[in-house]
Amino acid sequence: MRPGIPPQHERAAAALSARAAATRARILDAAFVEFAEKGLAGARVDEIAARAGANKRMLYAHFGSKEALWLEVLEATYTAKRAE
Repeated sequence: MRPGIPPQHERAAAALSARAAATRARILDAAFVEFAEKGLAGARVDEIAARAGANKRMLYAHFGSKEALWLEVLEATYTAKRAE
């Protein structure tokens, strides 16, 4: 517990963080599929968001740009490949 912050607010923040992490993971998964099918130039942010059950605003809040999302997908893919 942090001083001055009621426990119910800490629990709400933790739940929001868990939801945010789940949303971020869904967006990454959807982006992987979209980029694999269409490449960077052909992939559309609105399609990625729709696949993830999110919206473009959420996608940009998590990643900032389509190019930044592309880099995150590449990094996650390379990390998974190295772990094999």
